[in-house]
Amino acid sequence: MAFNVVDGWTVPGFTHDRELGNGASGRVMLATDDMTSTKVAIKYLDAGLAADEAFLAAFRASARALSQLEDPNVVDLYDFVETPDGAAIVMQYAEGVSMRRVLAAQGPTGPLAALSMLGGTLLGLAAAHEAGVVHGAMRPANILVDGNGNATLTDFATSPAGTEAQSAPPYAAPELWDGAPATVATDLYAATAVFYECLTGRPPYAGRNMARLHREAPIPADEVPGPLRHLIHQGLAKDPAERPRSVADFLGALEDAAVSAYGPSWEAQGRGRLAELGAQAAAQPEPPKPKSSRSSGLNPIAAATGKQPGGGGSRTRWILAAVAVLVVVGAGASATTLLRGDENPPPDPAPAQSSTPQPTLPAGGVDPRPLVAQIDQAVAQAPGAQFSYRQTGCCGFPATAKGTFGLVQGEQPSYSLTLAGTGSARKPVRGVIVDDQLHVRAGRQWKSSALGGRGYPAAADQVRQGSSVTNLTTLLRSATKLTKEEPTETGTIYEGEAPAAKMAQAPGIGPMYARMAQATGAQQIAFAIKVDPGHRPTVFWVRAGPEDGRNQTMHGSYTKWGRKPPIKAPRAD
Repeated sequence: MAFNVVDGWTVPGFTHDRELGNGASGRVMLATDDMTSTKVAIKYLDAGLAADEAFLAAFRASARALSQLEDPNVVDLYDFVETPDGAAIVMQYAEGVSMRRVLAAQGPTGPLAALSMLGGTLLGLAAAHEAGVVHGAMRPANILVDGNGNATLTDFATSPAGTEAQSAPPYAAPELWDGAPATVATDLYAATAVFYECLTGRPPYAGRNMARLHREAPIPADEVPGPLRHLIHQGLAKDPAERPRSVADFLGALEDAAVSAYGPSWEAQGRGRLAELGAQAAAQPEPPKPKSSRSSGLNPIAAATGKQPGGGGSRTRWILAAVAVLVVVGAGASATTLLRGDENPPPDPAPAQSSTPQPTLPAGGVDPRPLVAQIDQAVAQAPGAQFSYRQTGCCGFPATAKGTFGLVQGEQPSYSLTLAGTGSARKPVRGVIVDDQLHVRAGRQWKSSALGGRGYPAAADQVRQGSSVTNLTTLLRSATKLTKEEPTETGTIYEGEAPAAKMAQAPGIGPMYARMAQATGAQQIAFAIKVDPGHRPTVFWVRAGPEDGRNQTMHGSYTKWGRKPPIKAPRAD
């Protein structure tokens, strides 16, 4: 049976295949990306979570970090979709079974499989912690075992702050019961509690007063094999300061204990045994879900079973997102420093002024009209370039691209590019944009779709609008504030602001700015553009919204301007 609607809506661009799981935090569906035929898992958040602005704000930050994480022990997060109808997480479909199902069907796993599970879990946590994300409420349902015995983590940061202990009571560190925030130390505690359950068939503590047990009950290490008791004592220490300082430290202790007790081949043997147990559990009927634990009245969040920047002031933080695309500099560099390539910070620009009525010249005294004419003339003589582009922000997910574009007078730019973006599988795809069509290579075939909507067509539309020279000249032409840096041998930087309302009316790019203004509440669009001595753009960045807070940014670069071979639409197979 196909599920076309979940709780009254569905993420556009996907066809549902079947349900994967249903818990207090939401319902998880297996779905197919209509554009690329990629299988994904979509978690539709419970209505209470989707309406919790504090949770959503925290999860947006975690989701941005997770979307950039590439690790075999973490389920890829592709997109966080927010609409008036609800919110959903689009993630990698990781085939396998959860440790909850393995333990329910098979009981204790034995020490080698338990060690393998713990090792994979710690590797996934290490990658997430390095990206600045803690899991918060890990339990067996969040650990997936694939056909090769690899353990993969999912459902990071899906428990609202303050509810982590109620979300996973058997695995919650003592400090979580006292209201402390989730940390690296609480993740290590939870991983150890799951390890203990793999060894014994039950969590370390069970009873009516879980908070007291975690705080006061002796660590039941005597029930596990002797060589592994030290790991249990370390990971389940009551005081977080007595637990390993990092996941890396705990991994080292695990390796030492495993090799000492079971020899250097412990990992391969354990992974093989874990794969065997997973296959056996998958062949059995799905076990009933455990009853909800007693809580303090806060809504527990169960697991799924499937995986910045306008006004004045410092411009340091909001431009840092451009580092990977533009240049490598120190963390304290300002936006203009990045574009200038030197370390001498410019003076603060003059305060922004009202956009109505617009004076003869923008605040800052720079006339944009001759500059726009120079850019138009230079680009007409070299109508093509290599480019990179990235969009980030609070309200929509990153769109990234790099490749080549060509310009034909009176027509939309054509692109040959590598593309990744909103609502689509995270793996970048080769694409071609001609007229208003996106052509994507899916396997041995080309598939075409009109720009817009969601998924790859939405990302392609964003890339074409945001990276266009028209976008830059419109910003300049609409500026109510415009300042100019001293020219250098590499070019000149222009920095300014343009009214969001005026940008929203601009032909071709207006819808993009209308969405940005609506999502962020921005009244002004801040920007900086660098042009080379021949007046061709080389680097730009744009921000809608405040430097600290709800904002969206675009940044990109151009190289190798010149005439490019015409980009033609591929023939559909």
